[in-house]
Amino acid sequence: AQDMTSPTELGGLARAFDAAADDVARSEAARRRLSADVAHELRTPLAALQAGLEELEDGLVPPTPENLGALHQQAVRLGRIVEDLAVLSAAETAAFSLRRESVDLASLVEDAITAARPAFSARGITITSDESAPVNVVGDVDRLHQAVGNLLSNAARYCRPGDEVRASVTASAREAFVTVQDTGPGIPPEDLPYVFDRMWRGGAPAPGTGSGIGLAVVRELTEAHGGSVSVSSDGVTGTTFTITLPRSPSSA
Repeated sequence: AQDMTSPTELGGLARAFDAAADDVARSEAARRRLSADVAHELRTPLAALQAGLEELEDGLVPPTPENLGALHQQAVRLGRIVEDLAVLSAAETAAFSLRRESVDLASLVEDAITAARPAFSARGITITSDESAPVNVVGDVDRLHQAVGNLLSNAARYCRPGDEVRASVTASAREAFVTVQDTGPGIPPEDLPYVFDRMWRGGAPAPGTGSGIGLAVVRELTEAHGGSVSVSSDGVTGTTFTITLPRSPSSA
């Protein structure tokens, strides 16, 4: 049979093949960067644990509550990193495992604030919420609670004693919005494009307190619901995160 493929079609096929090859190369490069970042994150607490345990074993330091407490903190940090990685992996496949039901975002945000309030109080940060009528979306209540909780945890980590955090829920005819706004130090404009990348921590006031995964989880979970998350800041007067969700079920 005569080959009816036109030069134009062949060119399109070649371009599609090249694009697919580029996507594979970028994915492989991203995988390698993530592996390197994970190794770096795990190496520090592991090294501290190993050194501390060797000192105890050799009798160089006494097993005092203070020394054991420092080792315990490193173990807790290591466990937090591993847990965050597991959460991110689950979030990346959440679109295939969401338990969809009607969720009142206003009630969900209040529950998340209640759960986060002790952490804010311990750091001297005020957290409040704007009163809102019920705003219903269709989604997985546990996953959405996790996304909002991560935004609150991020605010607690970066804000300073005396800062304020305010959460609000609003809606339009087609979309619902969860906003978390703080009066913290803000994010430099040049850093904003990287906020939701894995392992990004910006200028954390206490290096090592976070894994740099929490906001990546927020993005994965909101996108799994057919929504999005955005951030705005002038780098001086605080930061605002906004989760946008469709009011109707999404086929994402």
